[in-house]
Amino acid sequence: MKIAVVGDVHLVWDERDVRALDACGYDLILFVGDLAGYGAVGAIEVGRSIRELRTPTLVMPGNHDAVTLAQLAAEVLRTPRLRLAREALALGMHTRVQQLTAALAPVPLCGYSLHHFEALDLSVLAARPHTLGGERLGFRRYLAKRFGVQRMTESISKLCALFDQVPNERRILVLAHCGPHGLGDKRTAIYGCDFLPTEGDWGDRDLSAALAYAREHGKRVLGVVAGHMHHRLRGGGERVWHVERDGLFHVNAARVPRKRRGPAGEERHHVRITLEGERAQVDAVWLPLPEREGT
Repeated sequence: MKIAVVGDVHLVWDERDVRALDACGYDLILFVGDLAGYGAVGAIEVGRSIRELRTPTLVMPGNHDAVTLAQLAAEVLRTPRLRLAREALALGMHTRVQQLTAALAPVPLCGYSLHHFEALDLSVLAARPHTLGGERLGFRRYLAKRFGVQRMTESISKLCALFDQVPNERRILVLAHCGPHGLGDKRTAIYGCDFLPTEGDWGDRDLSAALAYAREHGKRVLGVVAGHMHHRLRGGGERVWHVERDGLFHVNAARVPRKRRGPAGEERHHVRITLEGERAQVDAVWLPLPEREGT
């Protein structure tokens, strides 16, 4: 089984990506979020292009998707003075999510959800959507309205309940926007903080707790694919993007921008995961783009 993981798109996507990825013969394509640029601009157009994929596809929304720039700034700053502003700016998020969902359809926009692929003997568990990473629960007003989640403990319970729905013999792959807490607290770690002088672990604590629960209950979790924390670090350097821990593989596919100039023209980045039973081969792929249609 071959799975493509597309990292934070940030508008670097068009019909050439569709044709190139479909031609690779993947069994499944997973998007880890942030289709949009800063704010919700552009995500609808990207979504309408993604839905043209013939390969089965899932999309996890990131912290840039279906939110305005002002809303994102208020969530990131998170000062008490901005509490009322955060609540006011969040009022339209439910509508924006519905618009993105419609643009992607029939490709599912995921979050706190299970997706079963019987022919592949695989279930994909989609974790908390729109995560900002770190210890806080971002976009709390939207999560409360849409999923009934207002606290980190409630998110943990919701994720654990999803694991409970998967039979122990079924293989599970977790799809997230940001990966779990516990994989390193240095700026170069797979989900390490590179924008604060103190560094620190920026992974999601609810996902970490749910993975521990799954392990204790004998679930066949193969790994976690996510993004959010860009490979290029502030201040220079590159983060580790693939690690193995406690029998799981962890992939951060957030190569931003996901394009470069190759010998034959522009290339676009994704990660290829080849599964053989419980074993996984993980490779970074720079895929040459075909010519634009009509040229």
